[in-house]
Amino acid sequence: MRLPSGRPADFDFRHDLPAGPFHHSLDVGWGDTDSAQIAYTANIPAWGLKAIEAWFRACLGGGWYEMNFDFGVGTPFVDLSCSFHAPITPRQPLDLEVTVERIGGASLAYLVEGRQAASGAGPRHCFTGRYVNVFSDAVAMKPLPIPAAMRANIVRFAERQGRPYEDRLPHATAVALDTPDA
Repeated sequence: MRLPSGRPADFDFRHDLPAGPFHHSLDVGWGDTDSAQIAYTANIPAWGLKAIEAWFRACLGGGWYEMNFDFGVGTPFVDLSCSFHAPITPRQPLDLEVTVERIGGASLAYLVEGRQAASGAGPRHCFTGRYVNVFSDAVAMKPLPIPAAMRANIVRFAERQGRPYEDRLPHATAVALDTPDA
């Protein structure tokens, strides 16, 4: 993909993350809670989306805004589910762990797990979210194949995340990535 200036975008370069799942931390504030004094339920899926976008920036070199407006590639979410296991409060930061469950021709499925430290104990598993997005033409809203350089970065991450994943197009992952200009 190219920027309007003709220069390659960061999406074209290899991005190596440390082995293991991707972690994104956020602080839960008083304004994030409801009358039960725990996190307002509607915030929890949104926090998962924030963690996925942070993963996009780290793994692929940019966020959804850049992809959509600079390159015309959208990534609308077509499926989302969330299971709640324990309450989330403003007492501790929330650790969000992102892994890739499935890589399709035009779609990605993620698992996001939220954990928060519990008083006197290890991290408490608070929620599990499953999210699926589709790469699409941002104007026509028609599916697009995952761009080759992005797919290569996604597969590299998935191979090192420490969890099994499904690649529906394993033959499509061989691509040479440019190295960033020094």
